[in-house]
Amino acid sequence: MAFMEQHRDAPFFCVGGFYSPHEPWVAPQEFLDLYDPDSLALPTFPPEIDAQRSDERFSDAELRSARQGYYGMVSEVDHHVGRILDRLDVLGMRENTIVVFTSDHGEWLGEHLRYGKGYPGHDVVSRVPMMVRWPERFPQAGETVSAIVEAVDVVPTLLELAGIQVPYEVQGKSFAGLLEGRTESHRDSALVEGPGWKGLRIDGFRYVVEKDGKESLFDLNKPLGDYENVAGEDAYASVLGEVRVELLRRLIEIERPIPREWAY
Repeated sequence: MAFMEQHRDAPFFCVGGFYSPHEPWVAPQEFLDLYDPDSLALPTFPPEIDAQRSDERFSDAELRSARQGYYGMVSEVDHHVGRILDRLDVLGMRENTIVVFTSDHGEWLGEHLRYGKGYPGHDVVSRVPMMVRWPERFPQAGETVSAIVEAVDVVPTLLELAGIQVPYEVQGKSFAGLLEGRTESHRDSALVEGPGWKGLRIDGFRYVVEKDGKESLFDLNKPLGDYENVAGEDAYASVLGEVRVELLRRLIEIERPIPREWAY
């Protein structure tokens, strides 16, 4: 907030990063008290996964306690983001300041009997919120866009909106067209990567391939589809072929050469 006040008369770029919500789930009591653990909903597990739970690990009480801490940290972040937005109003900068709220990853929070983030990038880990506000140029509020975007798309989007040329080496793709209503689509897929594996999220499916050649395909249109690998089923052969090609296309696109800017 002090930084914004110091730069109120000139263009600025400011990143406000919050550790929360992040394990360990410890938040000020005032935010924990917003949530009654006994009233918090629990995830639904397939029978074979549910059978692995016990009183010592992933019990209902443990999952509710983890959620109380996580939600409390979310509310703590919400409180401080509100303070930043209020300061923009006080400084008279609200209308002409682009605000982007997003996260680098999500959290299993007990789903799949795991905590944290990582392989194979389930939606609870890789699908994160992104909200963009710019009252002067985007007067419509509360509009939801379902198109796929990636974290790397934020930089070229902000550059385009600010009227700054996007450097060639930037891998992201501006989604300013989505914000301005000029297009309804953006990407066909989102790439998720980790040591020894790569994943692809397309509309309705997640595909994962590992360094040993193992493939996984999850049909997210099915209830609890994130728990079932259908890559070996004949009914999904065409989808499997499509995501293989799309992953190869994305990797080739990333490795495009940067033009030589000097003579030799």
